Amino acid sequence: MKKRLVLLAFLLQVAAVSLFAQSKPHAGDTISGIVCDSLGPMMMVNVTERDSSDLVVAHSVTDFWGYFSFRLVNPDDRIRVSYVGYETVNIPIDTTFIEIKMKEQDDLPPVEITTDPGYKTTGIPIPIRDSQ
Repeated sequence: MKKRLVLLAFLLQVAAVSLFAQSKPHAGDTISGIVCDSLGPMMMVNVTERDSSDLVVAHSVTDFWGYFSFRLVNPDDRIRVSYVGYETVNIPIDTTFIEIKMKEQDDLPPVEITTDPGYKTTGIPIPIRDSQ
């Protein structure tokens, strides 16, 4: 009977610790996670922490297995996950490990290619050096 009480007390302590461990992250904590799509982990996905002015304050890129990590600057910021051809995901920071499922975009915006370089020169010739 005493062994059961000790075991029950131990299990209650483990449960209490895990509840407190899931509290909101603090500045300086490591935020990590994995980014996947329908086929599995995605590499080279941009994961940024953005402040209220939408400025990037922390950044990471997923590795070959889809994992990322960075130091949290402000727990009130948001995480933005983006990859070409996929919908951008914005999520609040409420835990230190995040699993993100990316969804492909239905249609990509059109790209216009022109031959105009978009700049003008002054017309001043570049001098040619004599090679001696």
